[in-house]
Amino acid sequence: MLRCSNDTHSMMDLSLTHIGLLIATAILLSVVFLFVFSNDWQRNAELQAQASSFSNLLIDIDNSFFEQTSIFRFSHEDFPYSVRISTEYIVLSAKGSWQNTQSVAHRFLIRPWLRSTQLNWTTGGDLHTYLNETYGHMGTQEDPITKQNFSFFFQQLNNTTAFFASQPLELLINEPVYIEKTIVFYDENKRYDILLLYQLMEEVPN
Repeated sequence: MLRCSNDTHSMMDLSLTHIGLLIATAILLSVVFLFVFSNDWQRNAELQAQASSFSNLLIDIDNSFFEQTSIFRFSHEDFPYSVRISTEYIVLSAKGSWQNTQSVAHRFLIRPWLRSTQLNWTTGGDLHTYLNETYGHMGTQEDPITKQNFSFFFQQLNNTTAFFASQPLELLINEPVYIEKTIVFYDENKRYDILLLYQLMEEVPN
């Protein structure tokens, strides 16, 4: 009887130890899960905040009656992320804690015209110079282009839009993004507002 009693106590002690280990493991896994979930949630919230700020700045610049330029700088986070942009969306992506990809897509209420330094013009000043060289007029209020030439120019803009719709522009998050509102005047007194979005690569001195 004594031996049986000792065996019973040993089994009970073993069972209690096993249960204790299971509980401790469950608590540890819960803590790890909560940490990972909280970390990913915070990362997603930071990406969403940047996307919203960028979109709101587009609206602010577009609402201006006059030409102006503003600069947007993406914040430095403690994790790497990328930014791609089309004429309708901005998408910020980062690696999650489980090596999954977290992406935040924000649709623009205002459609910008994307420009890159590889195109024939980038800034508003470049645009008016291009119009003058191509159509013989600056496209300013004092020197408007013709209605026909504006139709040609507008078609070029639409072609660029189609290109960036299929191949979004990847922005360099360490470089400023310029958001410029410029105006093209045509057919004597008509105007067309253009919201340009571009980056200018600084030349590294030799």
